[in-house]
Amino acid sequence: ACCSLSKVFFDWGMLWHLAWHYPEPVPMELHSIIIPSVAASLPYFIRARQCLVMYTIGAMKADAKKYQHMLNAIKYSTSLWPLVVSAYQKTITNEKEKAALEAFLIVLLAINSTYSLAWDIIMDWGMMQNTCAGGSNGGLTKSHSSCAHSVLRPKLRFGAPTSIGILFIDIVLRYSWVLRFWETDLFPNADIYILCTQFLEAIRR
Repeated sequence: ACCSLSKVFFDWGMLWHLAWHYPEPVPMELHSIIIPSVAASLPYFIRARQCLVMYTIGAMKADAKKYQHMLNAIKYSTSLWPLVVSAYQKTITNEKEKAALEAFLIVLLAINSTYSLAWDIIMDWGMMQNTCAGGSNGGLTKSHSSCAHSVLRPKLRFGAPTSIGILFIDIVLRYSWVLRFWETDLFPNADIYILCTQFLEAIRR
């Protein structure tokens, strides 16, 4: 829930700049984007630090699953790099350099979305945990006989069809940033595009 506030923190940082420069427009300079971007990064820094603290505690207690906290910290760190590159991109005026940064940003967004999606499915939802290896004789149990239950979980609260639907929706919303490829065609301005992605992220969560 903490990371859901990232875009809100960015808006607060931008409002601070708008108030500071009022009635003049906010200049397209590095300092004008650093503060909102740092504000947007705070929730990810907080969660990554919490994961590192839990990893340290797990190491002190010889917890065999302490590595999960480190993997979780890496997940949050993958959210920081797109913020950094996107912030820097907004200060670039050279179109060639901006296009190169756009390609790099897309790679970072793909890494973050894929890692986060894998975490959703495997760690948060407990799916794809080798559920088909059931039964004392090494064969498939009755509850694991279908392909859906082999990929999902042995026990599904909402049933296989609904769970697959939820999984599909999460995949689509995790990659909602691909709308940037059609931003000028689908949205009247950049602010509407940002509002739409924020709304889709709220639905996903």
